[in-house]
Amino acid sequence: MRTLIRSVGKQDIGGEPLPMVFTTLANNNIVIRRAEVSLIAGTPGAGKSTLALALALRANVPTLYVSADTNLHTMAMRLYSMVTGMTQTEAEKTMEQEPEAFKQKLDCSKHIYWLFESAPNLEDIYQNVLAFEELWGESPSLIVVDNLMDVAMDGAEEWSGMRSAMKELKFLARETNAAVVVLHHTKETYEGTPCQPRAAIQGMVNQLPALILTIGQDPNGGYLGVASVKNRYGKADPTGKLVHMLEFQPERMFIADPERAIV
Repeated sequence: MRTLIRSVGKQDIGGEPLPMVFTTLANNNIVIRRAEVSLIAGTPGAGKSTLALALALRANVPTLYVSADTNLHTMAMRLYSMVTGMTQTEAEKTMEQEPEAFKQKLDCSKHIYWLFESAPNLEDIYQNVLAFEELWGESPSLIVVDNLMDVAMDGAEEWSGMRSAMKELKFLARETNAAVVVLHHTKETYEGTPCQPRAAIQGMVNQLPALILTIGQDPNGGYLGVASVKNRYGKADPTGKLVHMLEFQPERMFIADPERAIV
């Protein structure tokens, strides 16, 4: 039991923002916070993993990345592209032909630890958090779950299993004071211009996250739209029409603020 007054000014009380990664989003109070669950949703191939990987790399805080949707080889290739600006095809050639040079470029990602189980259950995630704590003496500041549909919930119907998983991940966020970022799919039947509404999110998992972003690529190319469809800390529009644009080149894993947003 604690009082709010005695908690103010103390470290790790929950809700602290992670380091700012995108000025465009931070200026609109779209902030990933510790002890909270944030959800990034979009259709397959929209750019969810690119956005999450950029957050994990550039926030530069102790991170556990649960990569159920993407294997080690592909993730290493994508990360190399993001760091160097090469295309993913060029990155894969470098991985094969110059493995030592490839490894050196990935040195900047040493703060990220990975779980590559294709269908991890919640116990797998908990055990990896405990292993992280044993290794570093602290919990991860950021936990990325990529993606929710791959988290195994034995014996549960698909939608109810997702809702149960979200409850457990919220508990994990509060217990560890980690920012938990969950990637999830939207229904492709909903139109996005370029971002879909909150109603497009599969499985009725909208209630628990403090922040929900839907994302979609600009049909003209070059940009990724990010819409805040739920935000306890700032403005949101459930229709997905409140869109903020980031420069985006998926073949190079390049994602950044537009120049006009950089201060």
